[in-house]
Amino acid sequence: MSDVEIEPPPLLSCRAAASALYDFLDGRLSDEAVGAVQGHIDTCRTCASHYDFARQVLTLIPGALPLPADSGELRGRIVASLKAEGYSESA
Repeated sequence: MSDVEIEPPPLLSCRAAASALYDFLDGRLSDEAVGAVQGHIDTCRTCASHYDFARQVLTLIPGALPLPADSGELRGRIVASLKAEGYSESA
């Protein structure tokens, strides 16, 4: 047997997991971050529920109305709403 210890992925707070959720779903995280977010979702019912909801929302988006020409304005409104709820763009 080897004496090498394998460390588990770092634990994330719910806030950190939530702020990384859409990047996680879009495949924009490093392997280490994916492991940390997935590990949190696997052990936290609240965040698992948010994950399921976000995944469902993303499956509906392609069938939604087209984005307005200035989607940057829409993104700004969404980010402002998320920040008002306590989320930030940085993980």
